[in-house]
Amino acid sequence: MANQSAKRIVQQNATRLAMLQKLFLGINVFYLFISFVFQRSSQSWTGIFFYIGKLVIEVFLLSSLQNSARPRYDPGGALADPGTDLGQPGLVQYMFDYLYIMWFVRLLSLVTKWASVVYLVIPAYLIYAFGPYVKQFLGMNGAAKTEKGDAEQDEAKLKKRQEKKERKQQRVRYARH
Repeated sequence: MANQSAKRIVQQNATRLAMLQKLFLGINVFYLFISFVFQRSSQSWTGIFFYIGKLVIEVFLLSSLQNSARPRYDPGGALADPGTDLGQPGLVQYMFDYLYIMWFVRLLSLVTKWASVVYLVIPAYLIYAFGPYVKQFLGMNGAAKTEKGDAEQDEAKLKKRQEKKERKQQRVRYARH
């Protein structure tokens, strides 16, 4: 029972990586077959150049995922580190999403020449996800104004509280007998 979750992570990572490799090979072979057999006249050197560039990015992402998910074993053969869990959110999930978007665009480009417009989803999402943080980081003047406004509001509240306290002290108190 020891290391059961680590063994499960290794198994899940192996399954995910096998699926990614099959998708990578299947989509690229299908794309090359369709584009060079049926759409030979529409191929240009720039299209081939961009295909190779995207292919390099895909290979880099796949190899990064494989290296990070690779389990490590101690000299005795026992599992020392299961590797990065490929099911976790964060950078790993963004790498998966980027691969899926690239493959979708590749298949869509067999149908329309405007398929590359879908790549605008990536910076749009980055702006949506990280825009508030960047805005807060770069908007130092806005933050200073907010702090100044907050200080004025705090001062007004303090003044109001002080006046209320003074009015309460000035009230006539009745003694009970």
